[in-house]
Order: sequence, then structure tokens, then C-alpha cells
Amino acid sequence: MKLSLLLLHFFLLPIILLAQVEDISDENCSEQADRLVVVGSIILEGNDVTRDKIVYREMEFATGDTLPYKELCRLSKLSKENLLNRSLFNFVYIDLIDNQVTDVVDLKVRMIERWYVWPLPIFELADRNFNAWWDSRDFSRVNYGVFITHNNFRGRMEQLKLLLRAGYDQKYSLLYEIPYLTKAQNIGIGIQAGFSRSREISYQTVDNKQLFYKNEEEYAKEAFVLKLLTSYRIGYRRLHQLYLGYESFNFADSILLLNQQFMGENKDSKSNFFSLLYIYKLDFRDSKPYPLEGHYFDFEFGKYGFGLLEKAPDFFYAKATFDWYKPLSKRWFWATSVTGEFSGGGKQPYYLRKGLGFQNDFVRSYELYVIDGNDFGLLKNNLKFNLVKPKIRTIPLIPTEKFSKIHFALYVNVFLDLGYADQGFNDFVNPLSNDLLVGTGVGLDFVTYYDMVFRLEYSRNKMNEYGFFVHFMAPI
Repeated sequence: MKLSLLLLHFFLLPIILLAQVEDISDENCSEQADRLVVVGSIILEGNDVTRDKIVYREMEFATGDTLPYKELCRLSKLSKENLLNRSLFNFVYIDLIDNQVTDVVDLKVRMIERWYVWPLPIFELADRNFNAWWDSRDFSRVNYGVFITHNNFRGRMEQLKLLLRAGYDQKYSLLYEIPYLTKAQNIGIGIQAGFSRSREISYQTVDNKQLFYKNEEEYAKEAFVLKLLTSYRIGYRRLHQLYLGYESFNFADSILLLNQQFMGENKDSKSNFFSLLYIYKLDFRDSKPYPLEGHYFDFEFGKYGFGLLEKAPDFFYAKATFDWYKPLSKRWFWATSVTGEFSGGGKQPYYLRKGLGFQNDFVRSYELYVIDGNDFGLLKNNLKFNLVKPKIRTIPLIPTEKFSKIHFALYVNVFLDLGYADQGFNDFVNPLSNDLLVGTGVGLDFVTYYDMVFRLEYSRNKMNEYGFFVHFMAPI
């Protein structure tokens, strides 16, 4: 029966392409919920750079599938989310082409691709501001170079990033990642190599603030990193990643005099070691850059040193995060995030230690502090209201839809965060370690295309300190 319907469908294809196009909406799904349909052609439009197989990889149905109409609607919605979460497209529309003659229906996937190649020039002043630099006008205290990224190299969703930064603080790095190496599009590989040297680095934490060592005559740190990546993506929502790395560090001898724990048990200013990092991700969010519904879980296990190199660090850590997003009504939303990290093995050197205050692991209202700890727990809570509903606008005078057609939304929110970092000993120098941290405040989030999120927050911590902070990613 399915085969005969498909054959009839292909004979009628010229008529079907001229038939009425209907958006797969909730109303259509409700009216024809129990109707069984056979998926016919999946027509792609707008993927000028992206290969067809990359798009088909994200579709949760295939030609020939027999589904209730309501289930086809649900899978179409998930397929749209999959495509948008690949960060390849600004807009994705999935339309139904129903010829009303057979039970075979076509689907048209219309996409507006992003701009994938970004050559960004680098010109940075090493001094704290322009006026301080102008006083000396020393061009040796300038960073300059170029950062080139290609987020869809060869149309296969491959990542190619090249950083060339010379001057006062130098860094040269290359990243090349192939997400789908096999025909089944589930195994990927990648390589990352980089060399950097800096004249200023953090060497100790006092009063929960980083202290910095700076030397105008020599580099405070030189580092070389080489990492190999392999990944395994199961279906649409599960991802395994494994990183194998070799890292080499060379620090100025003066740093060891300032902090005897900087290198941990190694009393040499040089360190070379192998590392391993395993990451598992389970992602059921409706939107990766700014989710409003669904849940997310990830688990990390990292190991530094394997006893193969002399004076290498030897410790491990395990970290897990669970995020939950719940719409309370059409315009009210709730989100909760729980993160915990535990480390063990040998003593952690200061230059590899990460507690609260790095990346997105911080209690809001404590942005200006670093809370060292071998273990930590973090709880974030958000209640938000959709102040400006998601809208689509076209900016005049811009010739390409990659930039002229934008979407945006505005959310106002209140939040309450709790955190605790366990230093493992009584740390009288850093009073925020081994102490419960509490932060609360209000925020305004602006969400738009290219995964951009701009957050303005006014918050208060348990020390009755108030602050205004700016962030560029979703809080949870």
C-alpha cells in the first residue's frame, strides 16, 4: 500500500508542486490529528552552501514513513529545532504540500543560511586604557593580528578556526573539526593546536581577587597545547566526546617565589603532561542559545597526568550539570540549573584550578570574585516574563537576508542563585571559600539572531554589595 501511494505520488509530482502550501500549524494538526499520511518528497530550499545530507541528518522522519498527521507535525517541529540548534541557519520553515488526492504529502524545508566566514582583525592595547598607552605611544605594547572562523567549512558543518595574534601577548592556534566522518553521520574527529605566551598572568587569589604578575622584559607564561577529538552522536539528542591532549607550560621563575603552591607538588617552573577529557551531553532544549522549554544534562570527566612524564600533575575531576526549563504560561517561564563538581587524586596546581567564577559557573552578583575550591555546588533559578514577544523584522538597505532579516525578543527576569566552593582547608585569606554564597537580582535579556544574547543585570550579594553587570550568554 505504501509503495503504490509513493508511485502515484511521483506521477502526480508536477501537480503537487503547484498545489497549495500550508504551514504545519497547531490548527492543521488538530483538524487532521488521526489522519494517516505517507511522507513523500522532502524538498530543500535555501541551503546554498550547506550540503543536503547535513539537513536530512536533522530530519526526524524520512521519505516513505507512515505517520499520523499529528505525529508528523510533532516531528516537524523537532526537526526545525534540530536544524536551528546546529547554528547553520537564522530561520527554518517547514511547510506541508498536500495535493488532497492521495495520502502522500510532501514537505518543503525553507532555510535562510547564516554568514559562515568571519575574518576579524585584532588590534588591542595592552595598557589599561587608550590614554595610558598614548602617554608612551609604545607600539610594542599592542596586540595585533587576525581571527578567521569558518563555521560551515565545505558545507559539511566542519569548523575551521585560525587565530594569529602577535605583539605584546601572542597567541597562534588552529582548530579543525569534522562532525561527520562516516556515511552514517555519527562519528566525528578534530584537532586543535596552539602556542601562546603572555607577559601577565594570575598567580594567586587573595580576598577572592586574582593577583597578577607582570614582566615587561620577559614572558610570564609560555604554553603549547595539542588536542585530538573524537565524537559519537547518537540520534539527535545524545553526544559523546573524547579529547586526548598534550600540554606544555613554562612559567617565569619569579612566580614560584610569589606562590609556592602555583605548581602544586612540582617545584619546577616547567610542566608537561597528557590529559583526557570525556563529555556526555543529553540535550532536549527547544533552543540551544536561549532555551525556554525542555531539559539538558551533561557530564564531564577530566584526568590530568598519567604518570608518564616526570613532575606532571596527577589529579582528576568529575562535573555534572542538569538544566530544566518550564513554560508556566504563554509569557511566563521558569528555569533551574544544578551543577556539581568533585575532584580527587593528587594536589591541584593553582594554574589548573577552577572553582566558582569561571565561564558560566558563578553565582550572579559575585562576578568580581573568584572562589577557589576543589569541589563546588551551584544552584541557579530564573523566573522570566516575555516583555516583547518574538518578532521578525527586515532591515532596509541590506541586500542579503543573512543580515537583513532578523528575529528578536525581550525578557525581564528575577533570579536567585546559591553556591558553595569547598577549598578542603580553612582558607582565611579567601573568606568566600567554604561559605554559602547567595545572590539575587533582576535582569533584562535581549535575544536575537546568530545566537546572540545580551543580558543586563542588577544584583545584590550576601555582603549587601550591589552591582550592575553585562553578560553575553543565557544565564541557564
